[in-house]
Amino acid sequence: MRAAVWAACRAWLLPALRPQDGDEAALRADLIAGRAQLWAGEAGAVVTQCIENAEGRSLHIWLAGGQLETILALRPGVEAWARGLGCTAITIEGRPGWTRVLRAHGYQRHGEILRRSL
Repeated sequence: MRAAVWAACRAWLLPALRPQDGDEAALRADLIAGRAQLWAGEAGAVVTQCIENAEGRSLHIWLAGGQLETILALRPGVEAWARGLGCTAITIEGRPGWTRVLRAHGYQRHGEILRRSL
């Protein structure tokens, strides 16, 4: 992860980071080690993690911040990359407002998680 990219995305992503997620240093360590991926746009960014679970491999959208239009514009590339990794679903744990926004893109709420099959 390039420092300039992180500097551009930092202000968008840190407000989405919850105490149980760790702090900025832990997030940067995950990005540098490849345990998380940073997707940067002109006015927003997304952080993802590939997760293995009982259902197989899924890509979890861990953090998102910035302008909604930019975040949504990143979605097709993130989903294509996930398919390339063999992921069968994308999951998001977020505020209820994401349900309204992402329903049109095939995401459905399952408890606290929004999920879309790939």
